[in-house]
Amino acid sequence: MSPNTPLLGVSGSRWRLSTPSLVLDLDAMESNLELMATHCRATGQALRPHAKSHKCTSIARAQIAAGAVGVCCATIREAEVMVAAGVPVLITSPPTGEAKVARLMVLHGTTETLKVATDTLAHVAALSAATAAAGIDRPLAVVIDFDVGTHRTGAATATDVVVLAQAIEGAPGLKFAGVQAYYGHLQHIKDYVERTVAVAAENMRLGETIDALRAAGFAVPLVTGGGTGSYDMDYRHGLFNELQAGSYIFTDVQYNAVALREDEARPFAPSLFVQASVVNDVHDSHAIIDAGLKSFATDGPEPEFAVRTPLGASYKFFGDEHGAVVYGEANERLEVGAQLACLVPHCDPTVNLYDTYHCVRGDTLVDIWPIEARGNP
Repeated sequence: MSPNTPLLGVSGSRWRLSTPSLVLDLDAMESNLELMATHCRATGQALRPHAKSHKCTSIARAQIAAGAVGVCCATIREAEVMVAAGVPVLITSPPTGEAKVARLMVLHGTTETLKVATDTLAHVAALSAATAAAGIDRPLAVVIDFDVGTHRTGAATATDVVVLAQAIEGAPGLKFAGVQAYYGHLQHIKDYVERTVAVAAENMRLGETIDALRAAGFAVPLVTGGGTGSYDMDYRHGLFNELQAGSYIFTDVQYNAVALREDEARPFAPSLFVQASVVNDVHDSHAIIDAGLKSFATDGPEPEFAVRTPLGASYKFFGDEHGAVVYGEANERLEVGAQLACLVPHCDPTVNLYDTYHCVRGDTLVDIWPIEARGNP
């Protein structure tokens, strides 16, 4: 139970929370859900949002209610939580090693909708052997991860992809289900035109790979990938029939710096905040709040202030537990106990630091949702 549970339904309760708290504006999130669902209906793509952004079954169900076909998961833990909730899952990062493959087989035995990515012949062999050992008479749907420039996971060339598809089709217990391609390194290119050119180049490579598969006799029923930064571009090349965008439900400081569409740089509304309280006001230059390094992802820019903050103020990390509200020229002092909202720098790893979302509508706390899939392993 959250210490904020007694505040549920109380008018003005958003600004009375025990902090730091992860706050989710439901009205803004629902607007983002509908905007992306409308986009995918217009482009003819299926939407399979990446649950690594939110790690929450309540949000996954809301995405499916808005039209998503399921979710993507980056880890076995995320997949276990989502499958247990009845949510169809594609595992996008190949789960390797005996322990993870064993857990994958449990999931495969539990649901008929599971899909998993692979990118090496060794992994294909391990999946086939594990499926046989588990005695599951349904084939496991396997998607080949193709490296479109990130150089993280994925088969490197079109030839490698064809060889993997042949291995999958020849492996007992497996079936070839399609191709995955995610150019993560392009998602945060700020300029729309520059990002468009880069996305087009990687789509050319992806198209050549799909052509090679078809020339080798393979149907390619699924081409899945893309992201929030490229969602307005992924469909234009006629290759992706499924979109994996995830951060669109929240946005963050990083994505707010990106021109997501040519006609509208920020189509999605910020919905995710870390709420903090002032704990010290003795300095003329700044106030200290109770949200520091342990409250935000630190792999990108600093948080930005959203509401209830003096004009021109900026955030500065001040240790594990503390941050500073550095006053701007308009020096409006903050008092001890005052609460304010910070837009998160990078949503996915920030979410992973918290146990719950404090869901608000306006200034009222209306629900508290567990973040069931956070953490490891």
